[in-house]
Amino acid sequence: MDLQRWCSLSQSPLPMGDTGDSLGDEYWMIRDAVELEDGSMLPSAEFGDALEAGLDAVGAAYDQTQRAQAFVVENIYRAHDVYVRSRDAVLAHSSAESHPGQLSDDQAMERSFVSEIAAKIGVTDRIAEGMIREAITLIDDLPQVMDAFRVGFTSYLHARTAARQAWSLPVEARADFDDAIVGAARTQSPTRFTQTARKLREKLHPESIQTRKNTAFDERRVEHDPAEDGMAYLSLYHSADVTTSIVEQATTRARALRAAGDPRTLRQIEADLIAESSTTGMLVTTASTADDDSADTPVTDTSDDTEGTGSTNAAPSDSGTVTLTRAQFAALRPGVVITVPALSLIGRSAEPADLAGYGPIDPDTANTLIGQATSFVRVLTDPLTGAHRHTDPKKYRLSEKMKREIRLRDVTCDFLECNAPAIYCDIDHIQAWEDGGLSTAANLHALCRRHHTLKHTTNWTPRRLPDGRVQWTSPTGINYVTRRE
Repeated sequence: MDLQRWCSLSQSPLPMGDTGDSLGDEYWMIRDAVELEDGSMLPSAEFGDALEAGLDAVGAAYDQTQRAQAFVVENIYRAHDVYVRSRDAVLAHSSAESHPGQLSDDQAMERSFVSEIAAKIGVTDRIAEGMIREAITLIDDLPQVMDAFRVGFTSYLHARTAARQAWSLPVEARADFDDAIVGAARTQSPTRFTQTARKLREKLHPESIQTRKNTAFDERRVEHDPAEDGMAYLSLYHSADVTTSIVEQATTRARALRAAGDPRTLRQIEADLIAESSTTGMLVTTASTADDDSADTPVTDTSDDTEGTGSTNAAPSDSGTVTLTRAQFAALRPGVVITVPALSLIGRSAEPADLAGYGPIDPDTANTLIGQATSFVRVLTDPLTGAHRHTDPKKYRLSEKMKREIRLRDVTCDFLECNAPAIYCDIDHIQAWEDGGLSTAANLHALCRRHHTLKHTTNWTPRRLPDGRVQWTSPTGINYVTRRE
């Protein structure tokens, strides 16, 4: 049906089934005019008014959200200003030499404020740290962008991008950056603005790109972000030539495999190629620097210790890629901790297992990982309370067995909103040993090095509650409870 015929359709009511009820104006859809005959009708003026009102409401709500976000930025800045002037209430000034980490008073203050904000709004330290740094940069160094943000001439996405691009600029160059960027912040889309901001930052930066590359290269890292349905994201922050080469090689190989009849999509093939090449490369490195014995994969169950062995030779698949055997994948999983309900372990329940640092995984995956383990760790628990049994509460030095069992129990760092795997954490006394604390399960917990240092350099204070959870009292006197599923 062409446009002219559509415009000439009758204004008569649209029949709605055998009852003859007409379709209300608010339910009119273009497909009704396209698929039905002359019984249809054009959109009424009321429909146009309703649509316009709805879009106006969306715009108003969005503007309100942006103003609220600007208010959050300003309040973070004010709270930070008050916090740094309250040093005596925040700093612990501990003289104990056995406590981990050496922070200056300024570093301890900043770390404590980050944890205050993170606990208050329920985010990780990393997210809170970024929000605080953005607020300080916008208000102190980019006042024109911040003003545009306050009055709604630009969005939080623009303001955030400007702040993050300014971070690598010397403080003395940020005023020129602010002046150069504010016009684009008010007129360009967030995507286009990001490109403009990067170019202006590059133009105004007094240091050569080589110098900055050398500095940034020291920050290379891998980040792991859990997702839903047993999946996760793995991000590599590395030199652009390296990451581009990885992507190009994976894409080229994936297209060749796809052309040869591989039934997987290009994205699936690329993901599988990168995963297989990464694990294979690590296997080769491990084999060249260690014996054939693979690391233990501890599992909390009620089995006796069991040993498993397997081949260490990778086998090529039909598609030309390398497929690792179960034993080879086991060799690449040092320190993986899986808690499996006993009934799920024997196939009598579908209750999920728990992968430390990630969360619930399906029983089939858990059983596969258990099948790859070279040994098991048996953890004894109280049949009534479920608490782990320990001995020698009056000894300060903990046995490796006790440390391992505390890590298996806690799974992650016991600080608020921290998901650092317990296998990389320190074991800390909740009530300090020098203050009469005992080496019991109730008085021990896993803390990552960051939060272990925070506890001993500031007045963040933990306390074990009767239900087993840990309550943290911040230097401002606010109580927060660590919640674990």
